[in-house]
Amino acid sequence: MLNLGRITSLRFDMKEVMSHYKVEESAASAVMASVIAKGSRISINSARDFLIEQEKAGACPRDALIEISDLLDKYSKLR
Repeated sequence: MLNLGRITSLRFDMKEVMSHYKVEESAASAVMASVIAKGSRISINSARDFLIEQEKAGACPRDALIEISDLLDKYSKLR
């Protein structure tokens, strides 16, 4: 699960990754919102599965999604 106390930092870091790889603003915001929702409500693994689906759909480059996956590890908490 994501640490909701640090959600603002996660959003900022994800936005930096998306802007670095020049992902369209509409696609970036949709991916970020879905990743945060899945990571905070369901699990980190479901958020990673969503990232893999987005890569296959061509919404984001693979390198950006790998960095976002690393951010999920950084901002997750153990239960």
